[in-house]
Amino acid sequence: MRSIWINNAIILTLCLLVFIFQAESHQWLAYYHSDIEKGQWWRLLTAHICHTNGYHLILNGIGLAVVSALFLDTFKTVSLIFSACFSAIFISICLLLLEPDLQWYVGLSGVLHALFAIGVCDELKKGDRWGIVLGLGFITKIAFEQFNGPSLMTESLIAATVFINAHLYGAIAGVVYFLMIPLWQKMLVTAKRAIKNSVKNNE
Repeated sequence: MRSIWINNAIILTLCLLVFIFQAESHQWLAYYHSDIEKGQWWRLLTAHICHTNGYHLILNGIGLAVVSALFLDTFKTVSLIFSACFSAIFISICLLLLEPDLQWYVGLSGVLHALFAIGVCDELKKGDRWGIVLGLGFITKIAFEQFNGPSLMTESLIAATVFINAHLYGAIAGVVYFLMIPLWQKMLVTAKRAIKNSVKNNE
């Protein structure tokens, strides 16, 4: 459990540092479609630790804490940092390929939806009825946004338009990541075996 909160602290510290130096950090780290096309690929990842204002940062910070607490058992075995990074890049690639008119994007909310999806998938895999309840609620939330648009109150707080498709792409990213967990584990075992063999051969 300790590693989960350490991962949370790392993510939130990065978000806070970027926010403190917001003017400069947004210039170099936010999602700008034109800059990514020019080869500034790091923005696919770093855009998600940028925020529009303090309310935006606080809302996402609370969201990260809630998701982590809700799915403690899941993130004891699933790397929160690695899954967050995968989801961030997945979402950004979706924005780049599927949303060519979107020129600018920041925020962690899409990644939070990915982490929530991973937690729900894990609960469903365990056969937990609570997972069904959470899953239905999650699907309803995503569908509601798609048909009715984002919360006007949230948009007022963060002083920006909430791009709801990022939430949808985040949910898809979480499901994809969860389905690929056996592959991640196999790759890790293979890598450890290769390192072990390399050490033996050099002795």
